[in-house]
Amino acid sequence: MNGFLLSRDADIDLQDIFIYTDEFWGERQAKHYVAGLYEIFGQLGSNPGMGRLRHELGEGIRSFPHGSHVIFFMPWQGDVAIVRVLHGSRDFDKLFERYDGCTASKATAAELSVCMRVAAPHQ
Repeated sequence: MNGFLLSRDADIDLQDIFIYTDEFWGERQAKHYVAGLYEIFGQLGSNPGMGRLRHELGEGIRSFPHGSHVIFFMPWQGDVAIVRVLHGSRDFDKLFERYDGCTASKATAAELSVCMRVAAPHQ
């Protein structure tokens, strides 16, 4: 494994993180923080065993902290799928109990391909 993909939810999470950070701390800090997240995504792609296994959230889901956020990811088709990027104060159990199925334990490969997209490099 050496790559990563973003789920649609993770992509939306990143947009929300950027907007919030830009609003409160400025564009420079928002770019810096999101770039740091992308650096971690790359590390997770190269080292998919990093982080904490989260059986309570779904089969194969792991988490890794970065700043105020927690990255949720899982192996998928030889890469790492970034499933969500959530603020550490959120109720993860509640958010994942209603998750729409973009996890290996709930979806077929065809269904996963619909809810995953290749992550564009951060600019």
